[in-house]
Amino acid sequence: MVLKRSYQTLLLFTSVLLFVMSFLIPLNQASAEVINRERYQIDWAYSPQYGKDVRTELLKNASGQIAYCLVYGLKSPNGEDLPEAGKADDVSYRVLMNGYPQKTPESLGVSNWQEAHYATQLALWNALGQISVDELQFKNAAVEKAAKNIIHAANQSQDTQDVWMSVIPTDKQEAQLNGEYFETTTYNVQTNAKKGTFHVEMTNAPQGTRIVTEQGEVKETFQLGEKFRIQVPKSSKSSELSLKIVSNLTNIHAIVYKGTSTIQDATVLLERSTEQVSTDLQVFWKANGALKVMKVDESKKPLPGAVFEIANSNQQGMGTITADKNGIAEMGNLELGTYTVKEVKAPIGYVLDATPKPFEVKTGEVAVVEMKNVQIKGNIEIKKVSDTGKILPGVEFTVFTPEGKAVTKVTTNQEGIAKVHSLPFGKYYFQETKGLEGYLLNQTKYPFEVKEHNQTLTFEVKNDQVKGNVQLVKVDEDGKTKLEGAVCILADEKGKKISEHKTDKNGLIKIDNIPFGKYQFIEKTSPAGYVLVKDPIPFSITENGKTIELVAKNTKIKGSIEITKVDVADGNNKLPGAEFTIYNEQGQEVVKGKTNEQGIAKFEKLPAGKYTYKETFAPEGYLINEETFSFEIKTDGEIIKHVVADQKKEVPPTPETPQPEQPEQPQPEQLKPQPEKPQTPQVIEKPVPTPEKPQHIVKQPQPMKEQPKKVESHLPTTGGKAENPYWKWIGVTFVVLGSILAVYAVRKRKNQKV
Repeated sequence: MVLKRSYQTLLLFTSVLLFVMSFLIPLNQASAEVINRERYQIDWAYSPQYGKDVRTELLKNASGQIAYCLVYGLKSPNGEDLPEAGKADDVSYRVLMNGYPQKTPESLGVSNWQEAHYATQLALWNALGQISVDELQFKNAAVEKAAKNIIHAANQSQDTQDVWMSVIPTDKQEAQLNGEYFETTTYNVQTNAKKGTFHVEMTNAPQGTRIVTEQGEVKETFQLGEKFRIQVPKSSKSSELSLKIVSNLTNIHAIVYKGTSTIQDATVLLERSTEQVSTDLQVFWKANGALKVMKVDESKKPLPGAVFEIANSNQQGMGTITADKNGIAEMGNLELGTYTVKEVKAPIGYVLDATPKPFEVKTGEVAVVEMKNVQIKGNIEIKKVSDTGKILPGVEFTVFTPEGKAVTKVTTNQEGIAKVHSLPFGKYYFQETKGLEGYLLNQTKYPFEVKEHNQTLTFEVKNDQVKGNVQLVKVDEDGKTKLEGAVCILADEKGKKISEHKTDKNGLIKIDNIPFGKYQFIEKTSPAGYVLVKDPIPFSITENGKTIELVAKNTKIKGSIEITKVDVADGNNKLPGAEFTIYNEQGQEVVKGKTNEQGIAKFEKLPAGKYTYKETFAPEGYLINEETFSFEIKTDGEIIKHVVADQKKEVPPTPETPQPEQPEQPQPEQLKPQPEKPQTPQVIEKPVPTPEKPQHIVKQPQPMKEQPKKVESHLPTTGGKAENPYWKWIGVTFVVLGSILAVYAVRKRKNQKV
């Protein structure tokens, strides 16, 4: 009885509370609902508290929606028209949302709707504190488990019957130009409503402003879950608008129907709609245009670094912009109107173009202005001259970059001028790459810089002429003796005299700094005692500083002397066997020789100079001529002829005929005539003095040596008479007879001794 009385008190308090809330919580409409019941067999749980099985019935409203009892122990409605009494609390709401029929029997783990319904009713009474599920004695484990699962899910849930709505984003948005409209970002309406619609209300929106879906479809009413954007026509001036979201949201509520003192209250999950209005949201846009300047050269190559000044139609400066590495300079947020852009700083290496260029700014558009610059180009002029100022045509120059890359080549004209036109701005150097014959290649690098447009830089470049040296050494035939005193003319290749020079004591002529070209030495005066060289000695100067070494040989002047030995009494009587010795100017013996059978002694190839000779051995029967004779060899090949006469000796008595007693000492050999082979003059190897080395003479090479002719073997006739050939034969006969007699006498004597 005490428990029953407590239950009645709680029920009374709940009823009063629901009655008061019905006045405080406004509903869209106040209505009544007919609740009917259906019974089914239930014996699945026993309540020790109440001492009986816990039973319930299936309640439905007129629409067939399932209702649940809110007060345990009272009768279930059965056809009564119960008034709507507001909403149940969120605890009951969460139980119903996690029970049957929101969840299927299968999802609740039971086999049929009856078990699902029974488990949901037990969970609801448990939430209201009218029955403790934990104290019940279950006869159906599946029902027990389902009831406890519903209770657990409800306790974990944060769901509420209150409907809320929010709009994202909430901050002020800038509409960006997109095509023909300024367009906002996407707006999203968020809510816990199960379904609903909304529309957008705007304030200060320009004409033509529209609301579109994400796909760009224009709409006025949107379903929950749809996103939208605001689009403002780009022709609109810069401004802003406000908007708000008005929604009609539908959610499930646990609606309570009020019973009587004997009929319990019931609750049904029903959809109810409410209107929600968001706070005002702000949108702004800037109806400006922009400028894009494209800086290029004549070939459309982008040029960085140019600076531009922007001015409006009132010549008011709007600022400056600089071209980037791509040659682009930009300025945004320009109001509609006409402007000018002017270059105030040109790109490096280009001519400034200060002409203002007009352009028009339109809403949302970029005015593009292309501005060209002409590259700074300059010229160079190179004048090529020799070190003496002579104009040099045909010299090649090459212009290089500082890195050594060839840019162009140019050659000097007949005036010695080389011109290079239209060299682009920058640093360069030029260098001679092909010189002129006879001149040194000038390897100097001449740097220059093109900085001003159309400026011509002038240069004068000099070339040093190739100059060399020549050294001429005069030697004799053996190449050892240096010849002093030779006079040589230095002439050009055509024989034109340039200068005259004489060999020194070393036989040397040395001339320095002779310009490039072909030359020749012409011997004007030979060294003393030598033959003049008639053939020119050519040479060429082709390398700078090089010394040409020439050796020129002179042949000694050589002559001959022929000495004819005659009888002083008879000049026609030539005397063989006379010996003559030649002496040089210093009295040194040079050579000696004898007259041949014609009475002639020849001395050939005597070097030029003064000589003496004298007879050093007289022919047999003649007195030696003690006189010293002089002669001089002056001309090459000269032959000097002298005649020297000898006087006969007095004739001694005729010798007795040898006695036969002395045949052992016959001298037949002495009576024989002299051999036919003439004596060869012997050259004494003492040097003939020369002006350089008077004490030395070089012996002539063997192939040049000539043998003197044979000297006559017969004895000269004395007394100035010609020899009689009959007397020869008579004498020979006597000698032979004498010899025979002597031999006979000797043999006879030997025979007598025997």
